[in-house]
Amino acid sequence: MVVLELYQKATMADFFIKNYDDLDENTIQELIEFAESRGGFFREDLKRFSIRKRASAEYLQQIFKLSDIDVQILEPQAVIDIFASSGSSLTPPREADEIIGFGKYKGQKWGEAPTEYLKWVQGSMHGYNAEIAKKVMIYRKTLEKRERESR
Repeated sequence: MVVLELYQKATMADFFIKNYDDLDENTIQELIEFAESRGGFFREDLKRFSIRKRASAEYLQQIFKLSDIDVQILEPQAVIDIFASSGSSLTPPREADEIIGFGKYKGQKWGEAPTEYLKWVQGSMHGYNAEIAKKVMIYRKTLEKRERESR
């Protein structure tokens, strides 16, 4: 079974493969073909793929079933809810350590990018890069809020 975390975009469904390292080559190939046959793409380096279909998790589950791919689709809680939960330790999102692959800060980690750049990415782009920028910004704002509250 493939465990997927679903992120809905304007016209696409983006999936993070939570158990990617446990999958065999045949299953990965099935996912690549599934994405490509639906006008999407597969990023093995990011353990992600997208398809050109925005739909409910239940409907997407049916599409996978018709393709004979056994999946479990998870819809993540809002990132802000995770960070805001009382008593939890605050850790950066895992994407903060990913390397920016374009533009002025290419080669730098997302978590090290200036706040103004993250705001620009959020306002100018869609998809995975905008999601990373959003997560890092939420993390930073939550960290600042906790620091203010502890004074």
